[in-house]
Amino acid sequence: MAKALASRTRVEILDWLKDPDTHFVSRRDGDLGPAGVCASLIAEKAGIAAPTASRHLEVLRRAGLVESERITGWNYHRRSADGLRRAHELLERI
Repeated sequence: MAKALASRTRVEILDWLKDPDTHFVSRRDGDLGPAGVCASLIAEKAGIAAPTASRHLEVLRRAGLVESERITGWNYHRRSADGLRRAHELLERI
């Protein structure tokens, strides 16, 4: 989990996913919704290549901070309330 939170980009992604409607502008139907935010929108917002965004999202997913879902060939990502609660509890113990 520490590795996931050690990157400014990953922390920004978590912040953006807190309120996707404020931070992302939908470019096509379905790239922003209940399933989360399409990885391409995250890459664009971060100003990074799609493969780089995918690596950041994978680190967040493995840490349990982001949930991912594949729908019709697109990957969608949203914050994991349980994972963020565990991260908060861990940081409070330090």
